[in-house]
Amino acid sequence: MAIAEMSRLTLVGLICDRDNILEAVQRTGAVQIIGAEEREMEQAAQVNSSETELTAAISRAENALDVLTREIEAAPKSSGAPKPAVVKDGIGVTADEFFAVGKNLARYEKIIEDIERIASERAGNKSRENALIAERGNYEDYGCLSESFAAFRDTAAASVYLGIVPFEKTAALEETIGAISTAWCRIEGAARRGNVAVAVCLSADKEETEKALAESGFAKCPFAEDITSAEKIKLIDAELDACAAQADDISQRACLLAPKSADVKIYIDYLSFLKEKLLAEQSFVNTESAFVLSAYVPTEATQRVHEAINDASRAVYADFRPVARSEFAPTLMKNKKPIDNFEAVTNMYSAPAYGALDPNGVMGFFFSLFMGLIMADVGYGIMMIAGGFWFSKKQREGTTVYRMARVFAYGGFFAIAFGLLLDSWLGLSLLRGLSGSYASILPAGALERYSAFYAQYIDPIVADSSIMGINVPSMLLWCLGLGTLHIAVSLILKAVQSFSRREIADGIFGGLVWAIMLLSFIVWVFCLAAGFNETGVYAMYVTAGFAAAGVLTAGISEKGFGKVTKVFTSAYGLINYASDILSYARLYGLMLSGAQIASIFTNTLAIQMLFPAGAAGVVFGVLVIIVGNVFNVAMSLLGAFIHDSRLQYVEFFGRFYEGEGELFRPFGRVYEHIYFK
Repeated sequence: MAIAEMSRLTLVGLICDRDNILEAVQRTGAVQIIGAEEREMEQAAQVNSSETELTAAISRAENALDVLTREIEAAPKSSGAPKPAVVKDGIGVTADEFFAVGKNLARYEKIIEDIERIASERAGNKSRENALIAERGNYEDYGCLSESFAAFRDTAAASVYLGIVPFEKTAALEETIGAISTAWCRIEGAARRGNVAVAVCLSADKEETEKALAESGFAKCPFAEDITSAEKIKLIDAELDACAAQADDISQRACLLAPKSADVKIYIDYLSFLKEKLLAEQSFVNTESAFVLSAYVPTEATQRVHEAINDASRAVYADFRPVARSEFAPTLMKNKKPIDNFEAVTNMYSAPAYGALDPNGVMGFFFSLFMGLIMADVGYGIMMIAGGFWFSKKQREGTTVYRMARVFAYGGFFAIAFGLLLDSWLGLSLLRGLSGSYASILPAGALERYSAFYAQYIDPIVADSSIMGINVPSMLLWCLGLGTLHIAVSLILKAVQSFSRREIADGIFGGLVWAIMLLSFIVWVFCLAAGFNETGVYAMYVTAGFAAAGVLTAGISEKGFGKVTKVFTSAYGLINYASDILSYARLYGLMLSGAQIASIFTNTLAIQMLFPAGAAGVVFGVLVIIVGNVFNVAMSLLGAFIHDSRLQYVEFFGRFYEGEGELFRPFGRVYEHIYFK
């Protein structure tokens, strides 16, 4: 549970060795290059041009990946064979495999070109299909005709008109054409937009007939081939079948490229590395033949980095100087499993500063403890453990989702412990419900002693304690006691942090004095509840004494009049301690609500109402137990995480934690699709 010491690397190398040196430091995974705020305009213009090209290449590869993903998802599933899928993120590669991409760019470009060819063919085929469908619809309008379209041509003496007239204007057209002595009109059938009409007139009445047709919204048929509508539709259907066959062929070729999606993702991240390297080079101070690089390196890795640099170039100078804790440096937390998973919770608030204390070990214990107390059920704990570890297996190790899944799983162990203590098994009280021969599995008298202890001290509803004549639920008192301990530990951590900085007075009077006051306060309250009056009196004196000492010495580190004003603000701050302790009542409330909902689903609805109804009732009762408790676990976990996080961020971190840190980001080691083995 510590934050790694950082060293500042200053490296001077030859321009001709720059790529080798950058590749070497990338392989170490232990160098964060420091960016520069200024650079020469000429250099900037040159770099920006190259950066634009790399950005375009990355965008092109990402578009190809999107195309391949859509094609595979839309491809029909073939019978008897599993449908291929795009390779998921989290592709493990070695540094050698990663840098080998640069030596085989043509191979990766060919994959991109193959995908782009598929996209082009798909677009062309889809365009052709849409055109054929539209054309087919136009020919279907004239499906009522048995003659070919060529049969409706003009003759030497007459004009022939074939087309569609709107439904609402059909009668008017027939009446108008009928009024022309040498004209004739007939309705052949209905189409999508109106009726198919044929009009014939002598050439002498052509102008009058066309005027009547125009006034009626007549749309002339665009077809004049010597073919019927049915024959043309048959030909179009054959072309549509060919389009469908081509679409299937495109899908099959896309599915064959599914394994290549891993190569595309590696290629995207390699291009991202080239872009990151290009941006890093902007921070270098350059001459015609040399460059200067500045970076942060964990002190424990300096020897390894130095050896890698020397292997990459024989003409290089590297200087490592440790960064003092009072100065800025990126934060690299050194936590072993399972503590490192709780870094995700801390980082959601803020990464710890370089010179601050890493809280994850202590915070992780209390986070799991409070989550287990809120859930407090053996069945729920088992579900949290199984679900958390199963879901984390589906994620890439080290990601936030992976870590959070494990955090919930660790909380499950505490949920089982509290479930055993409170005798809660999916809302049922199994231990206290044992009778007859089943009770014999426990030691003689154990069940009676446990039942008496449960009823007197930990029953969330019945058990209560009297403090100065006021009855308080015992479980609420336990929750407030844990909260007070939580705050006291935060003050101890504040003292530890102060001592590490040789701020002895702040550590003693700003941390330890208040921590002892709170710990003695816990003893005092529980002595009152248990009736240990004599011990309680001693604890009361200790509490009052350390509270007075804390108030009177609050301004010990202040200057001038601040030494006096700080005393009054510290006295007023005692009220804040009371309100902060009461905020832990949410643990009791959330635990009680989750237990009651579990009891309703399992006991009231399933066992008492459905099970007695026969076989069907048992089946539905089991479904109610499963669905109801899964729902309750999901909702309870959401509330547990939110409120547990609030207690850590506000009540715990608020007294000692120094955030606003910048996480250590090794050069060329953080990517979207891959991770380094």
